[in-house]
Amino acid sequence: MKNSLTPQQATDVHLLLATFRCFNEQLYLIKGNHSGSLKKKFNHLLNVCRQYEKEVVKYTDSEQCEIIYDQLMEILILVKQKVND
Repeated sequence: MKNSLTPQQATDVHLLLATFRCFNEQLYLIKGNHSGSLKKKFNHLLNVCRQYEKEVVKYTDSEQCEIIYDQLMEILILVKQKVND
């Protein structure tokens, strides 16, 4: 990844990283619901998400990413509430 990103590129990276964090949190919520080969693929997916996040965090502004992450999680919570109603 380039060390100097345009503001638009930085926003895109922060949005992607925040999305991965939300995705990882949703994966964690269903952890243990799978078995056999599906469980192996599920665990592989978790590991890939963690590795990606760990690598990208080195190059991003974590404060901006946290703001985006919080907003995305609020949206996910609202969607879940709507679906469950």
